Amino acid sequence: MIRGLVVALLLIEGVAWADDPLAQARKAVAISDYTSARAQLAAALDAGNRGPDEIAELYRLTGIVAAALGDAKAATDAFTHLLALSPKAELPAGTSPKIKRPFEAAGRFFSAPGAPHEPLELKVETHASPPTLTLIAVSDPLDMVARARVVFAIDGGPEQTKDVVASERTEVALPAGKRIDARVAALDGHGNRLVEIGSKEVPIVIIGEPPPPPPIATRPPPPRAAPVAAGRPLYLRWWPYAAGAVAFGGATAYFAWSARSDTRELERLSADSVHHSFGEAMDVESRGRRNVLLTNIGLGVTGAFAVTAAVMAFTTPGGRAEARITAMPVRGGGAVVFGGNF
Repeated sequence: MIRGLVVALLLIEGVAWADDPLAQARKAVAISDYTSARAQLAAALDAGNRGPDEIAELYRLTGIVAAALGDAKAATDAFTHLLALSPKAELPAGTSPKIKRPFEAAGRFFSAPGAPHEPLELKVETHASPPTLTLIAVSDPLDMVARARVVFAIDGGPEQTKDVVASERTEVALPAGKRIDARVAALDGHGNRLVEIGSKEVPIVIIGEPPPPPPIATRPPPPRAAPVAAGRPLYLRWWPYAAGAVAFGGATAYFAWSARSDTRELERLSADSVHHSFGEAMDVESRGRRNVLLTNIGLGVTGAFAVTAAVMAFTTPGGRAEARITAMPVRGGGAVVFGGNF
């Protein structure tokens, strides 16, 4: 059973190896099948997702294949990319001069007197507030870096990825966190990783402030009720006096109407005295005098109640309320006197 499992794993690995164009290119170069190798190398470059070591090998093999096929210009270009990525790269001992000449020409691109070219060099700057990671292209003579990819984790959480278009200073804003673990890769136009700074095991660490807690929704305080003034005693309120004024006003109106009726009745009896006795006229006169007296008293009392109601309605007690009501005689009747402080 174990032997079968090992055989199955070898078969799977063989299939994966057979599907990898870079692996196929290595085999083709080993048997000097440069035409097939050239096609496989182009496919490997276009497929993307290669790491820095694989990209360096790809450009080395591309230079060797192009030189072997007599394309010195393409070979020099490939070797120049190789030396930009790996300045200490060398060709194997015993390499034919046909391949060494383009390699040496590529070396002169960086080392010739007066040539200001430097190999690809990138560095990273970080800022804690706000959290930012900046990829700086110190030197990129062949404009190889097209995008920057930042993989980061906030406070030990799951990893997230940001891809942005690269420039001389590529700033990547990160979410706030107490600790940010990040790594950055410079990508070429095919998505291959030319340079990697930081790793999952040894990340770039940014120490910052944790994000502010979300605001807590609070209910607005209930509206405060308007202070209620202390109630006034019944005898200092306006409406009892207004009610009294209405009641006495109604009674006064009744007595006034009765007095007017008695006056008309007395005038009628005087005009027709032949048919009425003197005593009958005296009774009507006596009743009329009583109604007139009650009408006058009612007018006085109604007026007093009306004035008191008006005073109560338009004044507010200040301090301790005090009121006094006094009845006093006046000529022809009486009066009610109301006094105090309000």
